[in-house]
Amino acid sequence: MTDLSEMTFERDAWGRLVMKSANGVSHQGVEPVRCFPLSDPQKSIALLDAEGKEILTLPNLDSLNPSARQLLEVELTARDFAPVIQKVVSANNPSPPCRWVVKTDRGETQFELESEDDIRKLGPHRIMIADSNGLRYMIPDLRQLDSASKRIVQRLV
Repeated sequence: MTDLSEMTFERDAWGRLVMKSANGVSHQGVEPVRCFPLSDPQKSIALLDAEGKEILTLPNLDSLNPSARQLLEVELTARDFAPVIQKVVSANNPSPPCRWVVKTDRGETQFELESEDDIRKLGPHRIMIADSNGLRYMIPDLRQLDSASKRIVQRLV
C-alpha cells in the first residue's frame, strides 16, 4: 500500500498537477475527482492520470500531508464550481432549447439549455442544471425560489 502521508503534489510549467509517490514514481496531468460529490464529498477521491485512468483512490484527504491536502482541495474546489441559482429572471422558451437569465450567488448570468436532460433532480427539492458548455448550476432547495422561478424550473423537471 502507498504511504499517502509522503505523497506530494506540485504544478509543472504548464500548470498541470504532478503527483509523486513515496517510492519516487511521478504522474503528470493528475486530475482529482470526487467519487461521490453530492452524497459524500469528503471521502473517496479518485486520482486519474492524463488519459483518465485511475491511479489510485484516496479514502479521504485526512491521510495526506498538509501541503498535498491543500493543493488537492484547491483543485477539487475549482472542479466542483457550481453557482447557486437564486432566481430565474427569464427563459425565452417554455422548453429546451432555450436561453435562461438567472441571478446566482456569483451574480447575474445567462446560459443555454439544450435538452430537458440537462436538468436533474437530486432529491425532493434539490436540482442540478448543466448548461450547453457543461457548467453546472445548483438549486439547493426549489422551495426557496420565488413563485415565478419555481414555475419555470418545474416545467422542465
